[in-house]
Amino acid sequence: MTMKRSHFSAIAGTSLLSVFSAGSLVQAQETASNLVIENIVVTAQRRAESIQETPVSITALGSDDIEKFQIDNVKDLSQVAPNVLFRTVTGGSASIAPYIRGGGTSDGSNITSEAEVGVYIDDIYQPRSAASFIEGLNVERIEVLRGPQGTLYGRNSSAGALKIISATPTEELTFKNEIGIGRWEEFYDKFYVGGSVSEDGRLRAGLSGMYRDRDVGRQENLTLDREVGEEEFKGFQADLYYEGDAFTARLKGFYSDFDSDGLWASALDPFSMTGSYEDFPFTSGAIDKLLSPYESYTTDKQYGTSLHLSFDLGESMSLSSITSWSELEDDWAVGFSGGVANAALGIPFPGYIELFERESVSDQDSFTQELQLQGEAFDSFVDYVGGLYYFRETGTQALESAIFFGPSSTLFDITTDSYAAFGQVSLNFTDSLAVILGGRYTEDKKQLDAMVGGLPVNSDDNFSEFTPKAAVEYQFSDDILMFASYTEGFKAGGYNGLASTAEALGTAFEPQTVEAWEVGFKSEWWDNRLRLNLAGFFNEYASLQQQAVTNEGVFITENYDAEHKGIEAEISVQLSSSLYVWANGVYQDSEYTDTTASGGISTGSLIGNQMTNVFDYQFAIGFDYTRDIGPGTLSFGANVNERDDLFSTSDNAPIGHVASQTLVDAYVSYGWDRWKLALSGKNLTDEKYWNTGFGFSVVQPRFMADPMTWRLGLSYQL
Repeated sequence: MTMKRSHFSAIAGTSLLSVFSAGSLVQAQETASNLVIENIVVTAQRRAESIQETPVSITALGSDDIEKFQIDNVKDLSQVAPNVLFRTVTGGSASIAPYIRGGGTSDGSNITSEAEVGVYIDDIYQPRSAASFIEGLNVERIEVLRGPQGTLYGRNSSAGALKIISATPTEELTFKNEIGIGRWEEFYDKFYVGGSVSEDGRLRAGLSGMYRDRDVGRQENLTLDREVGEEEFKGFQADLYYEGDAFTARLKGFYSDFDSDGLWASALDPFSMTGSYEDFPFTSGAIDKLLSPYESYTTDKQYGTSLHLSFDLGESMSLSSITSWSELEDDWAVGFSGGVANAALGIPFPGYIELFERESVSDQDSFTQELQLQGEAFDSFVDYVGGLYYFRETGTQALESAIFFGPSSTLFDITTDSYAAFGQVSLNFTDSLAVILGGRYTEDKKQLDAMVGGLPVNSDDNFSEFTPKAAVEYQFSDDILMFASYTEGFKAGGYNGLASTAEALGTAFEPQTVEAWEVGFKSEWWDNRLRLNLAGFFNEYASLQQQAVTNEGVFITENYDAEHKGIEAEISVQLSSSLYVWANGVYQDSEYTDTTASGGISTGSLIGNQMTNVFDYQFAIGFDYTRDIGPGTLSFGANVNERDDLFSTSDNAPIGHVASQTLVDAYVSYGWDRWKLALSGKNLTDEKYWNTGFGFSVVQPRFMADPMTWRLGLSYQL
């Protein structure tokens, strides 16, 4: 499928109270006689359909958008997609914590953790957030689905899903290579080559890959007297595709290798944390200055393979099989206190000391198998999709910690088996009216064998749930669609991988569910040159799994009920053949309303708090300008994203407060013949801010987000 300039191709609310769904930056193109905003084709409902005709809240980006918006890692989606926040976890620099509409993960660097947001690469669930690198892929598009995806998608997608779709090899010979430089002496080379390998064009192959190397300079460690921030990444994907008359097959293999000097904490002065949030001083004087003497690092390797088979059974029916296997090695070390002054501890020597050290070595192995049947029946009165899904993950992790000089160790060995049966039907009563009914039954079996402080832990737990979906859509005209839905999401119970005792680790916390109502509409005006999409949502959580830390440094996980409601909106307009403008916005509210925990250390303490990583408002605006000049085409654009303050921890403590931010990105490029020269930059005002923080006693760290970065690249394409 050829993706056109899809400037961040639109949202689509699904449901009964839903989506002011911002962000559909579908890039516009001029036809021979008029100007229209292009409708990108998405597969949010596991079949290809226009995004403006899909009753699901979606933001989609085509390959041009991914390049212009500098989407090198999924964290970059936070700048352009509404109600989305992807940030680094507090354990290593490779993993990410994805949040969509407030749903996310609390301890993403532990193998016991599972996210509410499912990450999928070519419809294959990625169980570990460290697997989210996309630099080595030839990406065709990215789809961000907001709201529970408890019917059609893998597992644990109770808050949303991120779909990364790589380009399928075509018959024509394709070659592209981009080489470039960036801040901190960065050098990168990204390539793709593909085409037919048989005379009839049915057998095709492709190979994509990237090498990137970045020097130090991101932060300065005053204690170690050196700069940090070094990274090296290399990865590739090999692709073999066969297209027959009634059969297609796609075999892929991939490998990625990430190595860095790790994640570094910036310490707040624990004795000066009074007044407004912004007044808390860093002991080093600034967040990009570090004091810890502890050497951090992160190494991350992943490799695997997948096989997609599709059979045309005739009579508008097809059967698909998706099989995958992957292996992930994720190792890291972090000094969490950020360096505490000896003087603060009564030590009569100058300098700083690390009070919370942690090192992790982990290996995960995952296997998935999905069978899917879809098609039409009764003269297209019914569209249906259904199937079976199996997921298995085995993992080991060794954690070595020292808190206030007291060493401790935890060894994990965990196995998860997940089984599901799912189905969804669309009943097309008229050309304008359709009713969607669906459901999914999920059963997760978890077995944990561990050692904590020399004591064994052996737990075996089963969790199951049926999650229904009901929706209605009405096409008032060719340009206006209204929709409403009720959906449920489910996340299995599990284990607190940060627990400090055998009893706490072996006691499973409860599974969580969410009931979600959405309503909204999508519309196009002015001969399809103006697009306006609106929706609103209300999510009611039961037994939401939340983590907190006590003043003694004990990490606990408890279950809370919560409510989250809001509106999302997007507008985009092609003002002329050269100028395209877009904007999106979010306004929302959330709180913890009750607790189902009993006997916990802080039972009930979160009631009335704001949910983690939920800001009151967010808005973004941007433009693209394109014009032929000389022998080529000049393009440039910029976007601004403003987000209100939020709390990154459920206790709403000052250490976890993240101030409001205004971030500016921009690009300029000139393309001629088969060449393109492009200069791009992120966070151009060089805001120094943090993504998250946590604290207890004199351990009060925050973790810096990326400052200003830039790249200059030259590409050639056949």
